[in-house]
Amino acid sequence: MNVVVFEDRFVERLGVVAAARPACDITVGAFSLVEILGHLGPVRRALRPHLARHLAALDGRIAIWGGQPDAPAPPPASSHGAVTVLVNARVTPSRVNLFALRSLVEAGRRCIVRSGDTVAAAVLHVAATGGADGATIAAIAAHPLAAEEAIAPLSLPEHDLRLDMLTEVHDVVTHHETAIEDALAIRIDGGGYREIKPGLFVAPGAQVAEQVAVRHGPVVVEAGADVGPFVCLDGPVWIGPEARVNPHAWLRAGAAVGRACRVGGEMEASVMEAFSNKPHDGYLGHSHVGSWTNLAAGTITGNLKATYGPVRLHEPLPDGGRKTIDTGRQFLGALVGEFVKSAVNTSLPCGARIGVAATIGGSPPELVPAFHNMLVGGPAGSRSTPDQAATILERMMARRGLTLLPADRELLDALAAAAPPAWQTVE
Repeated sequence: MNVVVFEDRFVERLGVVAAARPACDITVGAFSLVEILGHLGPVRRALRPHLARHLAALDGRIAIWGGQPDAPAPPPASSHGAVTVLVNARVTPSRVNLFALRSLVEAGRRCIVRSGDTVAAAVLHVAATGGADGATIAAIAAHPLAAEEAIAPLSLPEHDLRLDMLTEVHDVVTHHETAIEDALAIRIDGGGYREIKPGLFVAPGAQVAEQVAVRHGPVVVEAGADVGPFVCLDGPVWIGPEARVNPHAWLRAGAAVGRACRVGGEMEASVMEAFSNKPHDGYLGHSHVGSWTNLAAGTITGNLKATYGPVRLHEPLPDGGRKTIDTGRQFLGALVGEFVKSAVNTSLPCGARIGVAATIGGSPPELVPAFHNMLVGGPAGSRSTPDQAATILERMMARRGLTLLPADRELLDALAAAAPPAWQTVE
């Protein structure tokens, strides 16, 4: 049995959190979708072109967003055929969804699962000769954004299974809050951890200071992580491989610290993707931070409006107007893309969206375009180049023992070429 996870035409709705990483590699809870689908079988991604090119050119190194390369191509199917499960990259990596998908696999029947106006999943049978299902999978691998059109001619029977999906950018925070406790249960049930204090589960090779306080669990600390003295942990909390939590930090419920991150200060109901830094004091709440981002000392996120009302997001329109999105959330912090840098004492407003490779300081607007530099060029700022972003990234990667590849430079070039115009800044 094989799994193909594909990005559909609605992935752009996920905005800054999916600009430089596949939707299936967004951490929600304590897993990405690629990771949790690995419980079903070998996983291959069908991605937007700039991400597919990056993944194909890695030569065995970890992806820039921290994900592992795809599983090898499956061997030819037997004469009886092989089951392949197609999963939309926006499906939430939750235990509920994993069990639901497993039920489809165990049934083994060809079917399609829809969520509103999109394909959420499908089960196909691929014969040794390929056949219609094999041709469909090949078409989706080549053009994933047209998956709906590729699947339609198969006339698959519809299954009434429900799968939760990410629809808008702020959903990453909402689904993370509901998924993290079950995600930690999956990790703990998988074994390999030692409960050194009530509710504190530690993998071999992790270092946890004796003076750490666990007021309630679960807290899972992965191999190679280092948790300093006088850290306060209020679970559910996940601390990823090789991450470092500095002394006196406070990780509150819902904190998820990715691989090789550096964290200090206060963090709550937020994800930091792999290789990012927030090592000093400052509050990160109800937020999502991409990889290779550095939040400088004193950087804080607003997550509650002065009115205590729901947070609304605003998107600019070419005619000077703006579109308003009601998130329905009372608590919502910042949604920060990859390669972002903040200056000291930066204050982010509720619902801030910070584009890839942006440099911010002071009090940024609600929406900062990719590659925009607020620190250079006066009040209007300036635009950073891909070469400048690559220079900074190369220096950061060296500190993690990784080498910048031509594939990384090519990805930055593609992201800069797709960056929105300057008018897409919302005060």
